[in-house]
Amino acid sequence: MKNKKVYAATLSFALLLMGSLTACTGNADNGKSSSENSSNPASNNSAAEVPADPLGKQPQLTTLTRGVPLDPNQKYPDGQDVDDNAYTRMLKTKFNIEIKNAFTASNSGTDYHQKVDLGIATGEIPDYLTELTYTEYKAIVKAGLAMDISEVWEKYASTKTKEVYKSNQELFDSLVKEDGKMYAIPSSNPMPDFLSVMWVRQDWLDKLKLKAPTNLQELEAVAKAFVEQDPDGNGKADSVGLAGPSIDGKLYQDMTNSNFAYHFDQIFATFNSFPGIWVKDSEGKAVYGSIVPETKTALQKLADMYKAGLISQGMLTSKTEELVSNNKAGLFFGPWWFPFGDLGNSWKNDKTANWQPYSLASGSDGIYLAKGGNAARTFTVISKDNKNPEAVIKMLNIYKDGLYKHVDPAEQKVLGDASFPMYQTFSMADGPAMVLKETTNYLEGKKTADEIHTYFQDFDAYTDDAFSKIIASKTEPFDNMSISGWDFSGAKADDFGTVWAFGVGLKPYVEGKFQFVNTLTYEQTKTMEKRWSNLSKLEYETFSKIIVGQAPISAFDEFVSKWKSQGGDQVTKEIQQSLDK
Repeated sequence: MKNKKVYAATLSFALLLMGSLTACTGNADNGKSSSENSSNPASNNSAAEVPADPLGKQPQLTTLTRGVPLDPNQKYPDGQDVDDNAYTRMLKTKFNIEIKNAFTASNSGTDYHQKVDLGIATGEIPDYLTELTYTEYKAIVKAGLAMDISEVWEKYASTKTKEVYKSNQELFDSLVKEDGKMYAIPSSNPMPDFLSVMWVRQDWLDKLKLKAPTNLQELEAVAKAFVEQDPDGNGKADSVGLAGPSIDGKLYQDMTNSNFAYHFDQIFATFNSFPGIWVKDSEGKAVYGSIVPETKTALQKLADMYKAGLISQGMLTSKTEELVSNNKAGLFFGPWWFPFGDLGNSWKNDKTANWQPYSLASGSDGIYLAKGGNAARTFTVISKDNKNPEAVIKMLNIYKDGLYKHVDPAEQKVLGDASFPMYQTFSMADGPAMVLKETTNYLEGKKTADEIHTYFQDFDAYTDDAFSKIIASKTEPFDNMSISGWDFSGAKADDFGTVWAFGVGLKPYVEGKFQFVNTLTYEQTKTMEKRWSNLSKLEYETFSKIIVGQAPISAFDEFVSKWKSQGGDQVTKEIQQSLDK
């Protein structure tokens, strides 16, 4: 599993870094493309003169400069580093692409974004920039520094690369195209990542002769039974119903973050409340979901549940994830991939722990109104001065083709995907779900394992590995998806996270009834840059105090008044103006 999501940092200028942009490129072009023999016209061929081979070797050595955020914990094989490693050597030897780092900075803070801001301010950016926020990408376009890559994308993007884009084309077009021109390559995060599921201890339900909750009233009843009826059988009143947010955790997903666990989004949705994102009001205008009356009603319900002891006491001040790992909680909300984390630890501590995923319907129609996330969290922009933009597209093609095909697998394992010079999350919209869909085809006898292996090996090696582990662990009868229907003995125990996430955790996405509710915008306005931090703090503190009983529900009305007067109304106005353009 790739690490999940590092979030957009606060932007600021650092003009003293201007000299480093020139110094790091190692030539007088200040970050523009160069070739081995820059005086030779043939060395600066335009994209139109290069044969349209998505994985073809560049005719001449093509040097690309880039700005790159670095993982401070990145490991390299002996004798390798960020400037010289198996990936950069492979690109130069096999594809005639040489990578020069115009600037590097840690991805754990604001350093990278400060350097990006500097490039925008000075009008000088490297040949390409990755891991850009939406606001940064739009600023580069506004400054006239981004290339319209429409033609080069159409000509050089491989079939696999185009399939990823097309899998969520309507969204991506709305984000990266202006007047039909394409100015960026969006990252493509798989849609299942944004569907929060309700993980429930099925073995506890079975012991107490209960069914999985299908609505909020049933959820309260199940949580109450878990608290009062000793589902773990230890004779102590120490079990918890619903595990709430952990220390310094989030109450819900917002427009800048995703993949949170232990939040309350599904409960808010039952009241048609979507705090933290921008939605339409009754007149079709933008309104912040945290300030609507429905959110107040949801907060009152959460406060009632907390007071009744149905939600873990000490949420936001204690490590509530330990309640799951140590098998003291029977319910929590989180992503499909959580078997790789706390849920997997729960199973290690109790091999009978039978965690099953469900959806909590938002209304009587049985449909779960799920808050959607940012499927294009970051962007790659190619400079208008890049003489060989096709080389950037080719690197993305190489990544999608499979890095293991191009470098020593042992070195690739150490380097990982994120250190590849053109890395960004770039998955099919339904990528992970395809594993469960194809696994179901196999278990139902509709396809052979060989047919599915062939498909996955061509599509994505990681999905093929997940499929292999699932069918190796599944025991008959194949329709028994409880923990008793799997073999995790011996070395197979190491595969629990992969098997349970892909083989079980994706069921609500593949089989459930849900509808995504997406934020109207991911753009950060001018006022947001100045005021949003304080507004978010006000929101978090007010809502937290209401839920745990430290403030009355009337504090919500006071919050709305302060939020509007302290910049919220102006932010709303700016967002509506942007949407009206």
